[in-house]
Formats: sequence, structure tokens, C-alpha cells
Amino acid sequence: MGINITRFLKDRYVWIVLSVSLTVRIYMGIFTYVIQNDSVAFMQNAQYFAHGDFQSGLAHPYHPMYSLLMAGLYKIVPNMELSGTIISVFLGTLTVVVFYLIGRGVFNQKISFISSLILAFHPYAVRLSAGIISDSTYLFFFLAATGFGFFAITNGRRLLFALTGVCSALAYLTRPEGIGVICIVAGWCLLKDCFKMRIVWKQRFVSIIVLVISFLVFASPYLVYMRSETGVWILTKKRNLSQNKTIITSGDLSQDDLVRENLSKRQVSGENSTHHTVVNEANENRFSKKAEQHKSGTEGEEHMEAEFVRNPVPGISLKTYLKSLLYVITKYLDTYHPILVIFLIFGVIKWAKISTKHFFGFYITTIIVFYLVILYRLNIVNIENLFGVNQYPSRRHLMPIIIPAVFFAGTGVYELGNCIYEKFKRNSRKSGFREICVSEWTVQILVLIIVVAALLPKTLKPQGVDKIGVKKVGHWIKENSDKPLPAILSASSRIAYYANGKVIQMGDINDALSIAREEQTDYILLTNEEHQAIQKQLQQSIMKKEIMLVYEVQEESSFNGDMIFLYKMLY
Repeated sequence: MGINITRFLKDRYVWIVLSVSLTVRIYMGIFTYVIQNDSVAFMQNAQYFAHGDFQSGLAHPYHPMYSLLMAGLYKIVPNMELSGTIISVFLGTLTVVVFYLIGRGVFNQKISFISSLILAFHPYAVRLSAGIISDSTYLFFFLAATGFGFFAITNGRRLLFALTGVCSALAYLTRPEGIGVICIVAGWCLLKDCFKMRIVWKQRFVSIIVLVISFLVFASPYLVYMRSETGVWILTKKRNLSQNKTIITSGDLSQDDLVRENLSKRQVSGENSTHHTVVNEANENRFSKKAEQHKSGTEGEEHMEAEFVRNPVPGISLKTYLKSLLYVITKYLDTYHPILVIFLIFGVIKWAKISTKHFFGFYITTIIVFYLVILYRLNIVNIENLFGVNQYPSRRHLMPIIIPAVFFAGTGVYELGNCIYEKFKRNSRKSGFREICVSEWTVQILVLIIVVAALLPKTLKPQGVDKIGVKKVGHWIKENSDKPLPAILSASSRIAYYANGKVIQMGDINDALSIAREEQTDYILLTNEEHQAIQKQLQQSIMKKEIMLVYEVQEESSFNGDMIFLYKMLY
């Protein structure tokens, strides 16, 4: 995988890829205006780890690696939001570099360079590299494990199998699906060339043992911890999507909040940290009438979740299965990017003619199919629990299997450049203009520039502009609330981060007012659609002097004048 340091330092393409990727991701980091909802959970866990409360950090369903990295950087950069962004930008950039090194080891520098620059400008690869979420961290370790795994299978070196296990473990500690890499690598280790009589099966089994042990060395502490907490052996405590729709993810705690909530035995002075937000734990039980089976915190729940994934809801029609399959495939191609899909097809056709690269194509295809099947199954499972709305997988879930497929698109772009060059060269000779000399690489770069130019509008689009209204409302609450931790009923947990408050998850919009009274919230935050859905209820409550409109703001990216409304509860 190009581990030669001297060759790495002398490779000019590496530095171009590194510089371009870093520049684009820094730009996107600067022009991302609002954090994501999941960012609140990661910052909370990072605060736990930063202040030594590993029990609370590990207890969260989100896997700990990204938050641990944030907590480490937080010791140097005492701003959790900035620390999370730096980690994402840095590892997002290194992901592209690792991608280039894999390609260089399989193809040549030019194909790898073209593929890497496509990845450097891929819209969703860039966006995920600028948010305070675990995707960049996961993609880096996942791709490194994938690359080491391929070279381990083809070279048979035990060190590469060990590195595959380590990177797969780190990917797993970031997101649970990272464990899939060792399954694929172990499978190919047994199957590749199995028809040959000279196969050394003992060496292969030893390699698989090295792979598994190296994985367990890093992953087993977390696995053992979950076993001690739940009483069963499980791979993750993350809930499925339908559960996340009804229960808040988490909130980000400052040091003082951590002392009150989890470290009451210690006295710690205040620091310059992120905004004070806290989860309302009563939220966990509020939806018992509608989702009794989704309560958290018990051993029985873990069994239920496992059964929920293994046994889809019975009675799903063939039409639903086909609809789900079409949804997953369409989502994959759309996330890949329509322009790149054309080169993907062209690249696959050309790839079939490169006999020396067939195994790499099979290896990548296995990874893509393996995870697509898992995502398809999860989509089927969640159809009935999302009230008929297909919302899984998201683009975030698809990116790990889109990135390896970018090699196909890169090959397509490279072959198109070759075709254009050969045609230009033949026409020049026919016309008698032999003195006109355009190099093949020049044509390749021109084709690449055109492809990148097609990606740029979506790649460089500022993120979070459509959520600035939520940020403004949060700042208004922070400045005007007379409570240190105001409770806000909202469908977005990010509001608590900006408001220095605690959030109550919205749930069913028709029950918003009754939930607000039941939970004794201070404010209700409504989007334009939510406001219209219960407008009559709101008017009646205003007339009864139960609520009052205290702030409204128009979304900056809205062309229809969509507003965000903030109501204050009057008790």
C-alpha cells in the first residue's frame, strides 16, 4: 500500500492530493454555519472523556472513538466545536491520501491521482469532512482496513493482516459496521485461489487468527464493557432509526454540568468550553404509550433490539420489498453523483478488460454488495416502523461503499481521456498537422477539470444555511431566558446547544402542546410545516393565555417565506 516513506515523500501527486483535499475541506469547515443534531451527542461524550468520566462516555449508544479523539484535542484546543471540526477535516483529508495510496498500489499513479481528485471534490465526502460527526473518522479507518486487507490477501504478509485487524477495530470503535471488514477479508483469505492444489491452508488459517486477534486486542475492552453493562454479548447499543426518531440523541455538557450530573464528588473550576446543554432524561419514558417496546436502559431491550433486526416485520408484500430495493439502489446512485455514474459504467466496462486488476474489482464489489445487503435489510425492517416512509439508509450510511467505487469512475475518466487523445492524434495525422503535439496527460487533466467543474456547485455549497433560523432562535433564548437551563420542546436537538438549555424531543406534532404541558417546558420551537399542522390548537391556546408567540424568524434559504416560530409557555 505504498508504505515506503522515501517514495511517499518524493511523490508529487501525494502532495497535490493532500493540498487540494485539505483546502476544500477547510473551506467547507468555515462555511458550515450550523452543527448537526448528532454533533450534540458527540460533544457531550467528548466532554465526559475530557473530564475523566469514562463511565458516562462509554454508556452512550454512540461508539466512543470520535469523541475520544475530540477529547484529546480539546486538551490543546479548549473549544469542543472547533476540536470536532479539526478532527473531521484532518481525517477527511487523510482519507483521500489513503485512497490515493491504495490506488497507486493497484493501478498506476495517474489513474490513482485522477480517482483521488474526484474523491477530493466529491460533494458528500467533503460535507462529511466538515461536520462534527464521526463519519470522517470512520471512513479513514474503514478505508485503511479495506486497503490493508486487500494487500494482505494478495501478499500474504502477517503484518498486513494485523494492520487490517487494528484498523477494522478502530473503525468498529467509531461505528459498529466497521466489524464487517474482517468478515470480508477473512472470507477472501479462504476463498481466493481455493481451487488450486498448492494452497497452503495452514498459513491462511494462521493469517485469519492474526486478523481476529489484532481486532480483539483493540475492540475487546469495549465489547467487554457492553457485556458488563447489558449482561449479553452485543456489538452495539445504538438504536435503530425508528427508535432515534422518538428519543433524543443527547446534549453537550459543559464541565460544570458534568460535575452536577455525573461527577458530583469532585469540585472542578469552570473552563472555556462549549455551550451548556443537558439532556432531559425524562424524555426516555415519555413515549411509552406509543412505543413501549422502544424504552432504553434494560437488558431486555438489548434482546428486543437484536430480535428486531434479525426478524423483520412479517407480512411485508413483494411490492414493498421491490420498492425498498429500488429506494436503496436509487439512493446509492444519487449519492454517488449522476455525472460520476456515467463514468462508473464506462469504468466497469473498461475494468473488465484489465485482467491483472480483476481481483481488486471483485474485492471492492464484495464490500459494496455486502454493505448494500445490510442496508437494504435495515430499510425493510424500518419500513413498517417509519409509517411507510423510507428514510434508511441516509447518504452518510452509503458513503463508505461509495468511496471504494470511485476507483471505477476514475478509471472511466482516465479511459475517456485516452480515447479523446487517440482520436485527436489520428485526426492530426490525417490533416497533416503532425507538428501539433498535445500530450496524453494534458488531455487527461482537461477531462478531469471538466468532471470536477461539474461537481463543484454542489461541493462548495455552504452547509447549514437552511438551519440558521434555529441557531438564531437558540441565541435569542440564551439572551432572554430567565432560567439557567430552559427546557425547549423541539424536533431538533441542536437548539439546546445554541440556547444553553435542555431539549424535549417533539415526537407527534399533534401532541406538541400536551407534551409541553406534561414536561413543563419553557418554550416550543416550531418549523413552518409544524406550525401549520397545529395552527388551530395554537390559536386556542393563545386565547386561553396558555402560550404566547415571543420570537419568529424567516429561514434565510427559504424562497417561500418559511418561518420558524418560538412560543413561550405561560404557567
